[in-house]
Amino acid sequence: MSDQRYCPSCGTQVSASERFCPSCGTRMDQPASAAPTLPFGQQSAAPTQALPPDQDLTLPPSFGTPPVGSPASFGVPTASMATPPKRGLPVWAIILIAVAVLGVIGCVASVAFISIFGTSTASATATPRPSGLGGGIVPVATREGDSPTDEIPAPTAANIPDAAPTTTGGGIIGGVNVDAAAARTAEAATAQVVAVTAQSEQASAALASILASGKQIFKDDFVDNRNRWFTGVFEDIETDTIEGGVFKVNWTAKGTSYELYEVRELTNFVADVDCLVYQGGTDGSCSLVFAQKTDVGFYKFELFDDYYRLFVVSSGSDPVDLAEGDPAGIVNPSNVNSLRVIKQGDQIQLFLNGTLLDIVSDSTYQIGKVGVSTNSYNESGGVEVWFDNFVIWELPS
Repeated sequence: MSDQRYCPSCGTQVSASERFCPSCGTRMDQPASAAPTLPFGQQSAAPTQALPPDQDLTLPPSFGTPPVGSPASFGVPTASMATPPKRGLPVWAIILIAVAVLGVIGCVASVAFISIFGTSTASATATPRPSGLGGGIVPVATREGDSPTDEIPAPTAANIPDAAPTTTGGGIIGGVNVDAAAARTAEAATAQVVAVTAQSEQASAALASILASGKQIFKDDFVDNRNRWFTGVFEDIETDTIEGGVFKVNWTAKGTSYELYEVRELTNFVADVDCLVYQGGTDGSCSLVFAQKTDVGFYKFELFDDYYRLFVVSSGSDPVDLAEGDPAGIVNPSNVNSLRVIKQGDQIQLFLNGTLLDIVSDSTYQIGKVGVSTNSYNESGGVEVWFDNFVIWELPS
């Protein structure tokens, strides 16, 4: 079978592999039974039936020839004839056009409305002004060129809420619930007390163990002066007395006193004393002194009503603070306080009223005398400090 065929529309020769005519685009998949269409003026290749010899088969000269005056391409589709049929607009395009038309109509109507009625329409303007009840923005309807007619009165005592605290307790102050704040403060204080109590119990157990390993070598409750402390007036500004079961040091000027246990020097020890700044407030202090060597130096644990410190003094040098802090919650202001120092080697532990304040490691001085000390920081004096229950335990090295 020949692989060539002809377009049924324009007669162009088309290969068997092509489904559309390359000239006019006509689909080539015709039914198999259809006879091929030959180019205009050509005869079919199929055999013809024999006719009687007396019949004239001569065709008119004009058969298969284009009419006179017709174009030479007659019977062949032109470019305009091959143009595919026109389609209508899609639905989305029609909708878009309709929306655009409606928008134009709306704009025109708005302009017309404003031009006709614009001069008589009131505009609502939000005018910032105090409300009289704590500020804020109050919308006030105004007309162009007019002033507001609904003026808001200035704040007065009658329309301002009273935020002052009540005398019955509680209430809201500065946006904080006083009762809740007090409850939180109480909870924090309780937690601190619990922590301090636990720490004190641990310290007491540790102290009991330490004291069990040592030996009490000195105790004075000052019922008399059996230990021969200095009593009397010293340099006209310090007066020492023992009376009423206490050792009293009275100051009429600024100064420092030292009362030392002179029997021996100690390396490891526990020293306790009860003290009270009887007069002078924060102008006076009481202290424990230890590792003291004359003309060399010493350590001093000093207590005020609102401050404590441990410092070391070296001959010819300024004191050096080793620990300090605020003993609030532990100290008893203007009352009796118990000081304790535990020294073991380089470690120094400071206690106030049974509570551990600090642990310091320092090796400046290893051995020396232990005693008590007072200070007056007021040039005019007026300070009086009392001592009682001075006890020393010596610990093994």
